[in-house]
Amino acid sequence: LKRKKNSASLVLFNLERPDEKTLSLFRKTRRHLPDIPFIVLSSPGPACIERVLKLVTKEGAYDYIKKPFLMDELKIIVRRALKKEKTSSSEKTSSFSFLPSDFVLGKNQKMKEIVGIIKEIAPTELTILIRGESGTGKEMLASIIHKLSKRHKGPFLRLNCAAICESIMESELFGYERGAFTGADTRKKGLFSAADGGTLLLDEIAKASLNTQAKLLGVIERKEFIPVGGISPVKCDVRLIIATNSNLEEEIKKGRFLADLYYRINTFSISLPPLRERREDIPLLVEHFLKKYNSCFGKNIKRVSPEVYNFLVEYPWPGNIRELESFVVKMVVVCKGSSITLNDIKKFFPHKAPKKKRFLPFEEAKRSFLTSFEEKYIRELLLLSQGNIKAAAEKAGVTRAFIYQKIRKYNIDLSFYRRKSSPKEPSGSVY
Repeated sequence: LKRKKNSASLVLFNLERPDEKTLSLFRKTRRHLPDIPFIVLSSPGPACIERVLKLVTKEGAYDYIKKPFLMDELKIIVRRALKKEKTSSSEKTSSFSFLPSDFVLGKNQKMKEIVGIIKEIAPTELTILIRGESGTGKEMLASIIHKLSKRHKGPFLRLNCAAICESIMESELFGYERGAFTGADTRKKGLFSAADGGTLLLDEIAKASLNTQAKLLGVIERKEFIPVGGISPVKCDVRLIIATNSNLEEEIKKGRFLADLYYRINTFSISLPPLRERREDIPLLVEHFLKKYNSCFGKNIKRVSPEVYNFLVEYPWPGNIRELESFVVKMVVVCKGSSITLNDIKKFFPHKAPKKKRFLPFEEAKRSFLTSFEEKYIRELLLLSQGNIKAAAEKAGVTRAFIYQKIRKYNIDLSFYRRKSSPKEPSGSVY
């Protein structure tokens, strides 16, 4: 069922018997071919028609046709389905075609909104402030903004303000004149000169000293700077993108960040969500990194078990995408077989020491415990039932409506549990 480059653009699914095995085959095929329209060829019996209607309304089938049917009827439905598939595919491609191949957009709605925003603001000359925890992809986002801007033919340079001391930082940013200090035998250009006509990313801006911040404010306001040891201002044409993992508002209150600089750089702000707030993207990121590092290390790891995915989705990832990528690299290097199992995880996963918990009042502790238990129970239940709501409800002794309610409450991605399951191949006909 692997979709290849020259695979079919449409599936005709022959539903002879509306039994669970045949329906399971339909669901499995849909998981493997999520972008292809499915047309169900239905037997005329009322039980079969009832099942088919559910497939169309709830499980993603495009349409159905009742047997016996005229070939012209089928052709009309097929043409309509292919036309819709082509339109939606082209819309999807055109909407995100500007993203580089190593950027995984995923399913998270906030990330999709951010990508839509940067497409609009990138062509402007606005200074952009990118906020986000370490490892969330701030530098990659800045690079995409540069490539979409009118300055894309110019240089894209970066400076991590946390990596160098104050005296070196000013030399790096503004350059220096010959004789400015001991050892300055020649004149050196700074990043503002080197990035002229392009974009300069200043990462971890909160780590810059107040003196450096004041000089940066001057550059933003006057579009000029004075090199270390110089006396004449030098004009510059640079777009600034600022990144930080600090709370700048708190830094201002503590006197560690200039309010005037904050108001200048906060022209347009983007906040990247941490990985724990986009858990639905973790399986996609794992697959992306697996493919990347399989190629890099000459490995052929084809599968990650559902239990491992469940474990990874539950883990808090304090280091965000960077930590996840580092973990996948480690697993690719040490894994001996073609699949990653829970035993591999237990052996190599970097466990964090548990934090000391605050002692809660009884009712608050009870609510917290029950909420945690409920979400974990539902996730385990869906894993055991391979995402089948009816089976999950029967196992738990509750209604299907109850399961759906909890799925919505905890924002659970049902396709993850269905897509990663691997039930035994049932009988049925797929055309």
